Amino acid sequence: MSTPDRSLMTPSPKLLLWELRSVPELLTSFLPRPFAAALPRGHGEPVMVVPGFAADDLAVALLTRRLKALGYQAISWGLGRNTGNLKRLQPALVEQVQRFSNSSGAKVKLVGWSLGGAMARDVAREHPEWVDQVITLGSPVIGGAKFTAVGRSYKRKGVDLDRMASAADARETAKTIPVPVTALYDRHDGIVSWGACIDRHNRHVRHIEVRCSHLGMVVDRGVFDIVAGALAKP
Repeated sequence: MSTPDRSLMTPSPKLLLWELRSVPELLTSFLPRPFAAALPRGHGEPVMVVPGFAADDLAVALLTRRLKALGYQAISWGLGRNTGNLKRLQPALVEQVQRFSNSSGAKVKLVGWSLGGAMARDVAREHPEWVDQVITLGSPVIGGAKFTAVGRSYKRKGVDLDRMASAADARETAKTIPVPVTALYDRHDGIVSWGACIDRHNRHVRHIEVRCSHLGMVVDRGVFDIVAGALAKP
């Protein structure tokens, strides 16, 4: 009998408690700091921030403002709360990216948080003509909701998580993502199992381990420094 991969398990309640780290991470983010001075700057390149499950534009507002301060033409997705209804939201996100790319005259850099990162990857996979690169923050690459804290509530509702995982994995292996991808993950993530954030199919993906709660990835200064560096890469 094979030993289960502990990196691919639903985060434990203990890890979920670790998400309380997001409180000091948020408070620290408001301390005075001329963060933009020491970071590589953008030159008007279009950047779209895609919120995670149950989050909206307000949840990623600080990250979006910081990107603007660095000189990027940064916006959030403008589709309201991410309800997880991919049949409705994924086509709408594709339209938003296409519109942004056409209006700016350049390919869009996508920064996606959690489920938003998975959605950003799908846009890049199907429409690389509009996407310059993708940066994901604690985003599940495999398993769908199976290896996330949300999976418990789905299971109680009778959702077949294995079937959902098979569909997500089939989509991942069907076609590679032809643009650069930077994937950030934390081994103590209490929302998404860190092993689910590792891309084993697209070999060009650059994985970066961070020390940050899942909820704090859109406010943490260390994470932002990494995002800024990744965006500046040609």
